[in-house]
Amino acid sequence: MSELKEHPDLEYIASGVGEAPAPEHDAWVRRTVESRLAKKKTGNTAYRNLDEVAAEFGFDAR
Repeated sequence: MSELKEHPDLEYIASGVGEAPAPEHDAWVRRTVESRLAKKKTGNTAYRNLDEVAAEFGFDAR
């Protein structure tokens, strides 16, 4: 996976829809991302390839 070179701000991300996300949704997204980054930092993250994910959800994602 390639590394993200730029860190877009909230206004840039929301610009495609014309409005900022609801505060509740924004808070949920931030909690989720922070939680997953903490798991990654401690080494408790498992990665699966696309074929495994597609098999689990029953569609051809290739």
